[in-house]
Amino acid sequence: MSTNSLTHQVALIDALGTNNFFSVLVKLFESQLPVDSSSVIFYNKNMPPELLFANLLEHEDKIFYASFLDGAYVASPAYQGFMNNYADGVYAWSELMPDGFKNSQMYASYYQPSGIEDLVYFFINNDEFGFIQFCLGRHSPNPKFSPVELSLFATRGLLVTSLIRKHVAFTLQQQAQEVLPLSSVVSERVNYLLDNFEAEVLTRRERQIAKLVITGHSSQSAADNLNISPGTERVHRAKLYAKLKLRSNSELFSYFLDQLTRLY
Repeated sequence: MSTNSLTHQVALIDALGTNNFFSVLVKLFESQLPVDSSSVIFYNKNMPPELLFANLLEHEDKIFYASFLDGAYVASPAYQGFMNNYADGVYAWSELMPDGFKNSQMYASYYQPSGIEDLVYFFINNDEFGFIQFCLGRHSPNPKFSPVELSLFATRGLLVTSLIRKHVAFTLQQQAQEVLPLSSVVSERVNYLLDNFEAEVLTRRERQIAKLVITGHSSQSAADNLNISPGTERVHRAKLYAKLKLRSNSELFSYFLDQLTRLY
């Protein structure tokens, strides 16, 4: 272990329970490889999400606050990891993406305009305190994280997840954390709309398919999740598009966001 790396790890331990913890954590990784953006989000199924830390590029920052945090996060592969109760560990972006995600409206409306090339997530799943997502990003023109860099993340995984868990426990117990809370009704609105999407018009199966498409699944992935054939999925999707007078997945995603704003 290099002296520089050891110095950053000591600084990280010293920062436990302070407002500087996540910025020191990011500096630990920046001392070893290029990182363009970072964020930390706290999830709890009984509470709205909270943004604990963010260091984003300017063009990503605008999209992040205007769209992602106001409900579009439900289509994020990482959010699906939270909803599916993923275990502690380090996850490459590619591991979390449903099939066909890069052809989805979520990718086209958020990730592509943000110039995101690659993401790595540290998940800390703690039943008592909730679920923490620590994310590091690479943006164009920088390349994706290399296998060597992904291996570095993996070797740091146990240390990082353990320290984040201790930090969050300290700050919650001391009631000293400073966070940027999302609207207290965003989580409730999003979940309600996903589960009851046009319930008076669509059948249960059509609502299931709409939910999967909105959250970034391709036709094949939606069919696999519902244990039906791709042909059957296409028939149901065509019917829901006809009922809502839509023509594509992108129009469905836009329709969902429009309905979300009507719930304010």
